Amino acid sequence: MKKFITIYFVMVSTLLSFFSYGGDKRPNIVVILSDDSGYTDLGSFGGEIETPNIDQLAKEGIRFSDFYSNARCSPTRATLLTGVDAAHVGFGGGVVGDWVRELPFKAHRGRLAYEQPLISELLGSNGYQTMMAGKWHLGGSYIKEHPAEMSPEWIKTHSGMKLTQEEMELDYLGLPPQRGFQKSFVFHGAQGNLFSMPEDKHEYYEGNKRAKLKYDYNYKMHCYAGNAFNKKRYGACHGKSGKAFYATDGVTDRAIDMIKEASGNKAPFFMYVAYRAPHKPLQAPEELVQKYLKRYANLQSIADGRHSGLVSAGLFSKNADLANNNFLWTKQNKEKIEKYRLQAAVHAAMVEKVDENVGKLIQGLKDSGEYENTLILYFSDNGAASHIGDLMNSPYKGVKALLWEGGARTHAIANWPGVIKPGTISNDLVWVGDITPTLLDITNTQFPEEFHGSTPRKPDGRSVLASLKGEKMLPPEAIFFNDKGQQSVIYQARWKLLIEAGWYLQTLAKPGIAYELYDLKNDPGETKNLATLKPELVKKLTAMCDKWKVENQIVDYAEIIKIKPKDPY
Repeated sequence: MKKFITIYFVMVSTLLSFFSYGGDKRPNIVVILSDDSGYTDLGSFGGEIETPNIDQLAKEGIRFSDFYSNARCSPTRATLLTGVDAAHVGFGGGVVGDWVRELPFKAHRGRLAYEQPLISELLGSNGYQTMMAGKWHLGGSYIKEHPAEMSPEWIKTHSGMKLTQEEMELDYLGLPPQRGFQKSFVFHGAQGNLFSMPEDKHEYYEGNKRAKLKYDYNYKMHCYAGNAFNKKRYGACHGKSGKAFYATDGVTDRAIDMIKEASGNKAPFFMYVAYRAPHKPLQAPEELVQKYLKRYANLQSIADGRHSGLVSAGLFSKNADLANNNFLWTKQNKEKIEKYRLQAAVHAAMVEKVDENVGKLIQGLKDSGEYENTLILYFSDNGAASHIGDLMNSPYKGVKALLWEGGARTHAIANWPGVIKPGTISNDLVWVGDITPTLLDITNTQFPEEFHGSTPRKPDGRSVLASLKGEKMLPPEAIFFNDKGQQSVIYQARWKLLIEAGWYLQTLAKPGIAYELYDLKNDPGETKNLATLKPELVKKLTAMCDKWKVENQIVDYAEIIKIKPKDPY
């Protein structure tokens, strides 16, 4: 017996030694999110913008043709980090994470619910190093540290709400360092100048302290501002040359620094890189803007090329019809078309800059010896925004914040050496809410029964690890969308119902309730409204939407407008 016990302890000691010194073999995870990038902005998704680094990720990995965001920035980010419908963590109905947009409703609060765990917190509790660089936009502030300075503005913008010590504490607990990111370099808000010179005030934070920016690059700056208001806010850098911090470059450099530091630790890491490009303000190096101005001499040919490129890539049916949404670049007066062409060129320049930096990130992983054991996910938070129209989402119709395919469907790529078969395409329906459950599955991380003293909501998404491995998965029964009075559902990955789709004030001006029903399998361009031909299906899907709205505590947008009358879009 004594001999047996001795052998047993030797075996246990050997196993412990292996786990302690052999290192954790689970993969590193890098999630890269672009901001307002159109479905066909990438060369690997049919576009003309030069994106060789992202295209190489696609060539060596898998592309998802049917990947859905929540059609707007903050709701997508909230679901990405939690795996639940955005309303359950305060971002339902198109709410975004800015003070002036916060509301006194649980589903529309505009700040991440503290009782719901984030993927950073879950992975961090299971041995992962957790890091973030880029745009947060999920609420929170340092008002508890600066109450005298910040309270007047809070009170002014929070109608019907009371500022308490608890409220200030929850704001602090809503920021990345308090939500599981052990290291973070972030821009908390929605938008601001991407170029920052040494004399400029900036809003970047390293952990909980104002960051010290590095001004390592020389730029000739193109800072587009189409009206007097934006010229005052964002136009000062236009035409300037010299050393500056440019958000896309600076965020990448800090992310690479974190990866280098993390690679010295045997524990795997989770890295969330959230770029602010190509979101407004439209700002990019001048030479890239000029490059695309020349390329965009004929915008209709660009739209046609994106359509044919997507068909050639095997990501869009050659037999599918298209909606004619080319008003902005064909039917306005010449001056407005030229203004639009310039915006398109700056957008493209910003996307190429993102690609350049994705290349730097990949090289950083390789230099650190981590690339071969890293899962990389790349996608956009929604489709391209309204100032670009449908061009960058072509051949899909609709834009960011609208629930047609151009607003909600985004390009998506996954790369995982040795696991994902190179050069593959998946037509499985994947939703941004599937990311967290998939990462929990991959990392063998359990979802907690209790979190911060409450029972958290289990993920609404599902693991799509099988899809990553090239196996066909059945679709979820339904995924739902809701944005400022609009409602939509995709049923069985085929039938899509939209209720009052479009900008709220425009739909409000029309009598009755508009229903649109599309067969996405045969009509991904959403050209044939079948609502009148299939009234029973419309009735069924409407009832599902109504039930979902009640479960998610979605407040009627007419009530929200009473509180925020200047915020219809």
